[in-house]
Amino acid sequence: MTQDNNKEEFPSLNQQLDNLSKFVFEMVTDVAVKQDLNVFVSDDIKEERLKICMKCDYYAPKQKRCKQCGCWLEHKAKFVASTCPIDKW
Repeated sequence: MTQDNNKEEFPSLNQQLDNLSKFVFEMVTDVAVKQDLNVFVSDDIKEERLKICMKCDYYAPKQKRCKQCGCWLEHKAKFVASTCPIDKW
């Protein structure tokens, strides 16, 4: 049996929803509690984050997603409240 090395597997849908709910909570906390309306990082920081992701073993190039958390990285990398699930950024 041959193994498909290009297979992109992600966390379960339940885990992805849990990750999303944690992110939304962090965003609401930043805006409401801290009254920090700066929700987006600069374009330079976003690009730096994406470069780090593209070199990572958990990067899924076909969908441009993280295999660890399941997030679409083009979107995740632009938010201040976002963090890498394995602490690379």
